[in-house]
Amino acid sequence: MLHYPQLAHTQIVSPDEWREAHKKHLQREKATTHALAALATARRELPMVRVTDAPSFKFGSTTGDLTLLDLFAGRKQLILYHFMLGPNDKEGCIGCSFFVDHIADLRHLESRDTSFACVALSPVEKIEAFKERMGWKFPFYSSQDTFKSVKEGEAVTWLPGNGYFGISVFLREGDEVFHTYSTTDRGLEIFLVTYHLLDMTPLGRQEAGNGMSNFRLHDQYPTGA
Repeated sequence: MLHYPQLAHTQIVSPDEWREAHKKHLQREKATTHALAALATARRELPMVRVTDAPSFKFGSTTGDLTLLDLFAGRKQLILYHFMLGPNDKEGCIGCSFFVDHIADLRHLESRDTSFACVALSPVEKIEAFKERMGWKFPFYSSQDTFKSVKEGEAVTWLPGNGYFGISVFLREGDEVFHTYSTTDRGLEIFLVTYHLLDMTPLGRQEAGNGMSNFRLHDQYPTGA
C-alpha cells in the first residue's frame, strides 16, 4: 500500500508569496549543492588500500574466468556493484534491480576512463538469464569463486558480507589495483533518479515505513501503470 503524507501544512498563497518562499528554498538547495560538492572532494581524498591478491579473485563470465584487473577493461577506474542474486534465489533482489535500472549509457562513464560492472553469487547461466529478462546491457559477472577464495576472517575491505549489496570503487595503476571507496544502504540513494524526482513532488516517495516494498521488477508492473 502506498503511503500518502499529510499535506495539511501546505498553504495556498498568492503568486508573489510563492515566489518569495521559492526563492528562499532555492538558497537552501544551493547551499546543499555546495556541501555535496565538498563531500565529493573529501571522498576523492580518502586513503586507499592495495588489493594485493587481485589476480587470485576470479569472476565467471560467458567467455571464461576473469580477474579483478580484467574487469577494468583497460580503463583507469572501476565501479563494481554487488548484486543480491544468490544460487537459490528465484529472481534478483527488487532493491538491487531498482538500483541498476538507473545505470545510464556506460559510454558516458567510459569517456571518463571508468568501467562499471555488476557481480552476484549465482552461476553465470543464472545471471545471464536474469540479465536478458531485464534487458540490461552492462557487464554482469559471477562472484561465486571469488567469495570461495576468501579465507574466513580474512581482511578484505571491498567485499560486502555474503549475500549483501553495495558499491566498491577501484583505481588501477598499471597492474596494481587499489580499493578507494565503498558504500551501501542509503549511501546508494544518490544514484536513484526516481527518488530525486519524487522528492520534488508534494507526495514525495510515498513509502513511510515500508522502504522499497512498493516497487517491482520493471517487468512486473501492470501494463499501462
